[in-house]
Amino acid sequence: MRSGEASGKRVEGPVSRILRNARSLLSGKAAGGVLSLAYLAIAARGLGPEGMGALVLAHTYALVIAGVARFQSWQAVIRFGAPMVRDGDEARFKDLLRYTIRLDLISGVVSVAAALAIAPFAARAFGWSEDIRGLITVYCFATPFLIAATPTGVLRLYDKFQVLGWQLTLMPLVRFVGAIVLWISGAGLAAFLIVWIASVFVHGASLWWLGWRELKKRKQTPRIFGKAQRTADKAWLPFMIKTNLSSSIDLMHNNIPVLIVGAVLGGAAAGFLKLAYNLANLLAQPVNMFNQATYPELSKVEAEQGRGEMTKVAFRSVGIAVAIAAPIVLVYFLFRRQLAEIVAGAEFLPAAPLIAMMAAAQLFRIAALGFESAVLARGRAGWALTGQASGALAHLAFLAATLAVMGVAAAPVAIMVGWSVLIVVLLVALARA
Repeated sequence: MRSGEASGKRVEGPVSRILRNARSLLSGKAAGGVLSLAYLAIAARGLGPEGMGALVLAHTYALVIAGVARFQSWQAVIRFGAPMVRDGDEARFKDLLRYTIRLDLISGVVSVAAALAIAPFAARAFGWSEDIRGLITVYCFATPFLIAATPTGVLRLYDKFQVLGWQLTLMPLVRFVGAIVLWISGAGLAAFLIVWIASVFVHGASLWWLGWRELKKRKQTPRIFGKAQRTADKAWLPFMIKTNLSSSIDLMHNNIPVLIVGAVLGGAAAGFLKLAYNLANLLAQPVNMFNQATYPELSKVEAEQGRGEMTKVAFRSVGIAVAIAAPIVLVYFLFRRQLAEIVAGAEFLPAAPLIAMMAAAQLFRIAALGFESAVLARGRAGWALTGQASGALAHLAFLAATLAVMGVAAAPVAIMVGWSVLIVVLLVALARA
């Protein structure tokens, strides 16, 4: 008889813990998703397709710069920190935190420098007017607040998924409240940009505060500056370089297509695509929360029960997520025109086909993210990187070949092609001994 059964308590399995943690994240993120859709609808009605397209391109530009500069140190905190916490190796865990925080700080400085250097070229490519270029410069200084990776890892490692979920509502809440005020007052694009910039600062600062508070409560705050007492593990940096490259390549599935569409087809097309993204994100949010809850749990199963059991948990988790998402995708397809008009107005009806296709793409994304978590739990960041690179190349090749013929509809189809290639590579990685 198992100890849990002997004590009369039900033993919670890894899949159950994944679902519980995902629900905790989703309880807050669902509110954030609704708020995001609401502020997007207000911006669409207040600015029109061209104005909203410019707003979308400005924020996407900041996200891409931050994403390229950002080391995925949260994954290292979980991958290397989980066994340290399990074994009570507090000193080494502090070493790891010191290392990842310093990388986050370096990434922040690099992101600002890169954003400022590229901004003039981006302004010409996207047709940003002179009156908003100064605000784009300010936006460049917000990029470090999109790189709060270490505190994210700390909160996930200690199962603070509910806290993390509600923290993720702060950015959309600031934008929602600000958008209402701006819409009522009849403000223009510059005012919307100011609110968007403020929301990024609030998001990053709050995440660092919550992560540091958790460490302080557990008396695990590291010494950030000064000479290290022990050398860093040689496995840390290669792992984070690979995950950084993998996440940078992943931008090609999400943000870079918006920039490409905006540069080639104009701001209105980028606005249509972003509307489809945000509507699909109502479906994607449960997927993201499920994935964020999956990786820490798979890492624990891999460490405690081995590869075979971890792989079984991964497949069960992906199957459950796909089964939940499929009926919602059908609803998106059936009511695509109504969604576009209700949310953004008649001017955005051209986005209706994109909404249906972006929803369908989430099924591919579910499988890809779930299997990528399993591959990373095995410590095979190189395979994840190979998969991301292969998928990104397929994605961009398809987009380049079909954008002129298919128009903006090429973007979601290209995303599905890229996810499919990634899934194949990840399954090969899981199958190898």
